[in-house]
Formats: sequence, C-alpha cells, structure tokens
Amino acid sequence: MSSSKQDFLTFIIGKEEFAVEILRVQEIRGWVTPSPLPNVPKYVKGVVDLRGTVVPIIDLREKFKLHASYDGTTVVIVVHVLTSQGERIVGLVVDAVSDVHQFDLDNLQAAPDISGSIDSQYILGLTTIKEGQGQSSASQMGVAEKASTDKGRMVIVVDLDKLAAEGLIEDIVASAESLPTGNG
Repeated sequence: MSSSKQDFLTFIIGKEEFAVEILRVQEIRGWVTPSPLPNVPKYVKGVVDLRGTVVPIIDLREKFKLHASYDGTTVVIVVHVLTSQGERIVGLVVDAVSDVHQFDLDNLQAAPDISGSIDSQYILGLTTIKEGQGQSSASQMGVAEKASTDKGRMVIVVDLDKLAAEGLIEDIVASAESLPTGNG
C-alpha cells in the first residue's frame, strides 16, 4: 500500500460530497443548538460544552455559501485543526455523514478556480468515488462492469488546516476558551 493513501470521512452538504481526514475526526454528534457568541460571522453558530471543553461550532454550509437547514440528519463533525496556537477542537455542521473512503493523495485533482460558492483555498483537491469499487481499481473496471455502475461521484477534499489558518477560527477558539463552562 502506498504511503500517500489515507482514509477520509465523507459528508454531504447540499448536493455536494466533501471529505476530511479521518484521523482528524474526534466524533460525530447530532445537532444541538449551541450557545451563541457575540460579534461573530453568521456561519459561527456558537459554542457547546463537550465534556468540559468549549467547542466552537462552524456551519460549513454557510461558510461555503450553501443553503443551511436544521433537521434530523444535520450533524456536527468534531475535528482537530492545527492553528498557530496549536491543535484546537472545532465542530463542523454538515447535512449528513456519508462513509469512510481511502483516497490516494498523489492522484487528487487540483480544484478549479471557477466555483462561486466554495472558496478554492480550502480545497485540498478533488477525486471521484466509483460505486462498488475502490478508488484505485476504478480505472481497471471492465466494460460490462462500467455499464452496470454509474459514472461515480465527485468528492471535494477539504483542507482543515487552511480553513483554520484563515485566522478567524483562531479568534473564535480563543474567545470561546475564555467563556466559563457549565452554568458559569
């Protein structure tokens, strides 16, 4: 196995499928309305107390300028991000969690600079998942097998560190950590 292959958690936002490194995922939680924070962008939903740790909740749907609604499938992926202040824990709101897939980082395609809704600076790359096939063997499928499956689906691999490097996450985490936990 190539050392460039890594496992990624895929999730759904609107009609798009995204992925983050599985090793960065701490847990997946159902949607709970967080405590609001003052003077933060609309996509920062607030903070939650996660076993004594104050965790800021960022709605990736709103961050990427996509439609956001809260229902039974809305989940929060709690991830570790690397900031200039060290490793921090952040919750990312998404529509639904999909699956775990292995991607070869050497075969990721560069993100086109044409998307009006998703800022390409947060994209590590693009890849395709073929239904019923591992990504590495998808190009080796026979003609009959190709006819029996769809063309696959595009996955956008998110770069959590670039998302954190924006500086805003550092500010949010710093202000959230100054809040008292529990009832104050």
